[in-house]
Amino acid sequence: MRKLLCLLLAVCLLSSCTMMVKSLSKSLANNYDDQIERNVSSLVLKDKNGKEETMASLFSGKTVYMYVWKHSPLFPPGDTDSAYTALKRRFVKYDDVVFINVYNDNNEADWKELLKKKNKGVMSYQLSENAANDSFRELMGASTSPQIIGKDGTILSFLGPRPTDKLLVDYALDQARTGQNGTKSAKKLIKGINSKVHFKDPKLTEWYEKHYGKKPEGKLSVSISGTKGNVGL
Repeated sequence: MRKLLCLLLAVCLLSSCTMMVKSLSKSLANNYDDQIERNVSSLVLKDKNGKEETMASLFSGKTVYMYVWKHSPLFPPGDTDSAYTALKRRFVKYDDVVFINVYNDNNEADWKELLKKKNKGVMSYQLSENAANDSFRELMGASTSPQIIGKDGTILSFLGPRPTDKLLVDYALDQARTGQNGTKSAKKLIKGINSKVHFKDPKLTEWYEKHYGKKPEGKLSVSISGTKGNVGL
């Protein structure tokens, strides 16, 4: 009887813990849709040659994973970052997904330093002094963070998910290709995973096999970051 009670208690504690983690994860995911009403098509970007173009003219019809940064100690990740390099590699097969860095300041030394860094498959731009950029520049401040931009220029994920978010960043970026915002994608993923950290949603299993080219094995590695912290399932 005592063994049975201990087993039941362990199951209850595991279930309760899983529910708490999922609840916290969903709370973090809510940060992703902070700016889903904002469209950045009119942002004016300047390339390394000084040529200025709008986001719309450069990336219309593309899903953009965009790092915005301001201070040199907080450079966006490059080829020395294994998580970011792996993320880029997994999305090479999608010709409608692009990776860019946007420098949100006018310090020439920092800008040149960024251009020296190896970052295969990533285009670097500087946010121009055009007045069309003022509100976005103020919004971002000194933050170094990734955004996911939809094909129509809408911010689908704000301040995350990051390359270290493993399964989630892949799912959110892939779902953004069809216009899904990051919060909805994150919650769908979290809801579709059971207490053993396996898929319980057949559609997620199907997505995994198509995206990764293999069946999910063992426990899934899932983490989620946001402005309030980071948790893993």
